[in-house]
Amino acid sequence: MKFHRLSLEERPLWQSGIAAIEQIASYPLGNDFFQLDHGSDYFAFFDRLGSVNYYVALDGDRVAAVGAGVLRQVKTRRAEALQPAWYLCDLKVHPLYQRQQLSMRILSHAIADGLPTCVTGYTISMNTEDGSASRWVRVLERFDQIAFCRATTLGIYSCDAMTMQKLEPILNKHRGPITYLSLQGVKDLRLQSTGQILPLLHVQWGEGKVGAIAVPQPGYTHMFCAPTEDALATELSRLEVYPSATASVVSHGMQSDWRFILTSDI
Repeated sequence: MKFHRLSLEERPLWQSGIAAIEQIASYPLGNDFFQLDHGSDYFAFFDRLGSVNYYVALDGDRVAAVGAGVLRQVKTRRAEALQPAWYLCDLKVHPLYQRQQLSMRILSHAIADGLPTCVTGYTISMNTEDGSASRWVRVLERFDQIAFCRATTLGIYSCDAMTMQKLEPILNKHRGPITYLSLQGVKDLRLQSTGQILPLLHVQWGEGKVGAIAVPQPGYTHMFCAPTEDALATELSRLEVYPSATASVVSHGMQSDWRFILTSDI
């Protein structure tokens, strides 16, 4: 097995093999399931977040496993300046290569490459349906190269346009102005029942960039997240607005309120 960090020039050579792993996996969504679709440029989603180190585990000409380290600039607390942190993401293993610790071996390569540049980092892992941390989180907590710890739990909220309009004043109170972002063609959720893309908008903290959508859109699902111990989550709970899913944030060397994380990052 060869472990390799892709150069920009090598990305097109391996994109189809990387996407093939994505097309095998499906995830629950209410009474349905979905598959992820990164569009014609698989790497565009990650490039928009920061500087990307993308790794592949190769068995000859087959992609057996993948993973990415994205060097981001994030506000670890609301009033602080931007600080660098590695975001470890997109760790996936082809079903034929399960139980060979390929994700751990990719993680080891990413850490060896990344630590000279930045010594802090985090990753996000979706929890099981009952809210328990995934097996991957438990593996990271036992990782012996550097110390990972479970930093927070994110509540992930999904709302229709009418509900989102009602919640906007509460989000404005806790996060300031908000806008909405579509990742259509960059990272879509394709429903298993219909084969169609789920119309989806991600809430963004702040005024937003060029192309930001100002108001909720009928027919779309609107998603945002907040740490479960955050004041925003507490107020939503009082209104009987609850997350549709949760995720665990696991970190190394970071002190953060984790408010900077958006569903458009995950």
